[in-house]
Amino acid sequence: MKYNKILKPKKFDNFNIVPSYIFRDKGISIGATGLYSYLFSHTADQEITIEFICGHFKEGKDAIRVKIKELIDLGYLERQKVTDKGKFKGYNYILKANRKRKNRCRKKPMSENPPQSNINIYNNNNKSNITQTEKIQKAFPHFVDLFDLRYRPKSDNQKQRWFECIERCVRIDKYDLNDIYLSVKHIRNDEFWKDNFLTLLKLRNHDKNGIMFIHRFMENYKKQNKPKCFNKIKGIKKYVIYLDPDGKKRLGAITKTNKLNEFNISQILNNVEIQVLKDFIANGN
Repeated sequence: MKYNKILKPKKFDNFNIVPSYIFRDKGISIGATGLYSYLFSHTADQEITIEFICGHFKEGKDAIRVKIKELIDLGYLERQKVTDKGKFKGYNYILKANRKRKNRCRKKPMSENPPQSNINIYNNNNKSNITQTEKIQKAFPHFVDLFDLRYRPKSDNQKQRWFECIERCVRIDKYDLNDIYLSVKHIRNDEFWKDNFLTLLKLRNHDKNGIMFIHRFMENYKKQNKPKCFNKIKGIKKYVIYLDPDGKKRLGAITKTNKLNEFNISQILNNVEIQVLKDFIANGN
């Protein structure tokens, strides 16, 4: 019985050839295109798992799963579940030389770095396809308002530098725009930092230990803004997301004395609280 294998047309087996069709498809992300090419570079029957792919790329498991789902939705890849006597063994990944056309509207592929949420400080009725730059432009005045008038940027050059600092915190440091705003607001209200955090440019400066202040500020904010239900489980150390054999994400918990699955947790927390904690973890907590 074969499982966790790459299956593809034999004619592509002895060469590092990728069907050119995928490079002409304008409705696919560059990440999914790269993953498709990477899978095609292996011989048929190569053992393949999410962990194997993550061992090659810098992306984490969730990012790889998003790209795999995109390839499946577009018909370039088929994921075949393998069981033995009812027990889940793994998946086979069947590569297609041409995309299977589907008689339904294709969804716009997810961006490589999708924002976790719309920033709460502007109207959420904006179009869903608003760019990250446009979001930062709309949020920028609210960031500026967090600082006393005398410390706010005056010249166009100063404003541009503040804007670029926020943009890099999102693009390079991978923080959610709304979380950045809330952490800056939180730190500006701190008795010590309100007199020592006087410019947004400090976010990407380093402290004496070489740690960027954005990392310190985000950690400080998240520690003090955990969901109210976080400590309902006695002795909780942390919550984790794990996958059921069917691929569904579940909430797990690690306490000082035990490990709990979502069923155990559901005896203490309700469905809303479980979802709140899932979202909390998804935002990098």
